[in-house]
This record gives sequence, structure tokens and C-alpha cells, in this order.
Amino acid sequence: MRSPFDSEQEAFRFVIVLILALAAIVLAVAFGPAWLAYVVVALVPAGVAVHATRLRMRSLRGLELPVKMAPPHVGGADERRVLIVANDALAEESLLAELGRLAAEPQTHVLLLAPAVISSAARLTGALSGPMEEARARVRTALERVGHERVVGGEITEAPPLEAIEDAFATFTPDEVIVATGWEEGAGGLEPQLAGHVRDRFAVPVRHLVFAPGSEAREPSLDTERRYRDESGELAAKRFGLKALAGAGIVAAVLMSSVALIHSSEKTEARAASRQAAEQIAALPPVARSVALAVHPEFKPGPEGEKHDAFTVTEFSVRAGQPQQLRIDNYDTVPHSITSPGAGVNIVVMPGIHTYTLEVKTPGHYLWFCTFACDEWAMEHTGYMSGYITVS
Repeated sequence: MRSPFDSEQEAFRFVIVLILALAAIVLAVAFGPAWLAYVVVALVPAGVAVHATRLRMRSLRGLELPVKMAPPHVGGADERRVLIVANDALAEESLLAELGRLAAEPQTHVLLLAPAVISSAARLTGALSGPMEEARARVRTALERVGHERVVGGEITEAPPLEAIEDAFATFTPDEVIVATGWEEGAGGLEPQLAGHVRDRFAVPVRHLVFAPGSEAREPSLDTERRYRDESGELAAKRFGLKALAGAGIVAAVLMSSVALIHSSEKTEARAASRQAAEQIAALPPVARSVALAVHPEFKPGPEGEKHDAFTVTEFSVRAGQPQQLRIDNYDTVPHSITSPGAGVNIVVMPGIHTYTLEVKTPGHYLWFCTFACDEWAMEHTGYMSGYITVS
């Protein structure tokens, strides 16, 4: 079985990091507050995601091998060696016909190389038998169809395609390479970008044959090959890295909001318990089915005279179990929130005009506040970025 790690040192580091991560989770759950346990538990899949992103970017870039000179010719002057790299395309009649034509040419030797298409998850778990058996069956069927045992050989490998081709150059020394793929990457098939990588790394003629199910083999146009190159290499790796970074930012924002919600629940419950809910409910205005309000940066002056961020409405009166529509115009360029752990409310207020639903099941008087970092003073004072929800 091929190791999913590039070296013993990488495997050792992975084991050490895994042990430390598990120990941190156990300690956080046993001795730390709930929010800290959530953070530590979230870091483990985050680390796995980072490692998977690195592997994918490395795959898009391709192996960083220097361009190789053409290998020395093996055999007589009229002898020719052809390496055919294929997997699911071995079922195509036109490829089998091309394989038979080459085998029938005098002084021509053909090696049929079938790299098994194995996912990163399968390499990590060692589940290689299925893809390897599929590749073996395809090679066996192709060789039986073509015949010419003396000049046609078959080989399967669990190595990534570029590594497998490099190994073939060291043993078979081909004079030409034929890469057979589908028009687009599919399950069980080789990437169409493979032909471009082979041209970049090996100084021999390379033909790229692409197949649609049941159709004749064709060579892609220059525009198609250019598109294949754009979908791999350094540019594609950077694009993927930017997308992964954006996704990580979104996940981090959601995680920070959840942690703030959990971390503030005890403080909110203590404040809510100290207030006399019944007296304040009676003093509030009648319940409205909809409320229009806005969020303004540097809007409302504080005791010191400095203007602070503020909601125009901070006191909400609702009936238990009855939804109230909030039409909020957020004039800021960043999101804010109406968050009340005691009431089970967490409304993320995006920039612009949007309508949200405020609904609380249990009567009471609940503190709410904004969990997104903005005006620290306003976040701590009711009437600005904090207030109360009264449920009757």
C-alpha cells in the first residue's frame, strides 16, 4: 500500500499533531468552559481542512520536476517504443484499435500503463483494492482484445499518474507518449490536464486523445488545451487557495459568533434574573406586528458627547410564540446582530434593507446585544448596540 504521506517525517508530524489535538480536546472538555471546548473541537477539522487544501493545491500545481531530456534510444535504429497512459478510456473501441495498429507495426513495442485513480481519502484509509482491481481488469481486457503478447505489455500502478509516467521513462524509455482521457475529469478517469503536464516534463512527442462515450478519439483543439492548462498549474492553485481562504473566513466568522453567544449566556442570565420583568412589561407600549428600524455608525451621542454606533430601536415588545417582522436598514458596511442567548434569538443584520423575524417562545425580559466587533462602548450599553426584548 502506498503511504498518503510524502515522507516518514510528515507521517511522524501528523501522529504528534493528532495526539496533541486529542489531548487538548480532552482537557478543554474536562476543565474548560463550554465555549473553549467548542473552539478546540473546531480546530481539529480546521487542521484537516488546511492539510487537504495544501494537498489539493500541490495536485493542481503538479509535481515540481525539471523538464527532462529525451531518453537515449533503446534498440535498433528502426525500433520504436510507445507508452500509452489510460484508465477508463481503455473501454473505448477507437483506443483499442489504435493500440492494435501500433502493435502490428514492425519493430514497435507498446507499454499500456493504467494508473489507478485513487482519492486522497482512499489513500489515507488504505482502501486501494477497489481502484486497483478496476485498473487491472481494464488492462487485462485490453490485452486480450489486442493480442501481440511479444510487443504489447500492460502495467497498473497505485502511484499518481505523473510519478507513474516518470517511473516508466526510467524502465521502458519510450520514444512517444499517448495520453487517453475523457473531455472532462470524471470518476475513475484521468484528468485531461495530464497531457499538458507530460509535455512540460518530458521531451518526447506527446499525443492527447480525448473520448466521449461511444465516439471516436479526437485530439483537443489549442483552445481546449489552453483551458485545461488554466484549470491546473500555479494559477489554478492560487484560485483554489483564495476560495479556500474565503471559505475559512466565513467559517471563522460563524464560529466566533457562536463562541460569543455561548460565552455571554451566563452574563445575560445573571442580568435577566436581577430585573423585575413584570413591572417593566406593564410599562412598555403595545405589541406591534412589525417594526421598522435602522442601524447607523456614529449615530447617537454618549454621556461624554462622542457619537456611537446605535440601533434606532433597542426595546422590542413581542407576544410569546407570535412572530414579529423587523424591517432593518443597516447603513453600515459590515453586519451587526440582535443576539439574546436567554431568548434564543440570533439575528444577523446584513448591510442594506432586509426583513427579519423575531420570535420568542417563553415570556420574560431578555437582554440582547451585538456580537460583531464594532463600537465597544456601544456594545456594552443599552440604547445603543444593546437593549431588551420583552415577551408577554
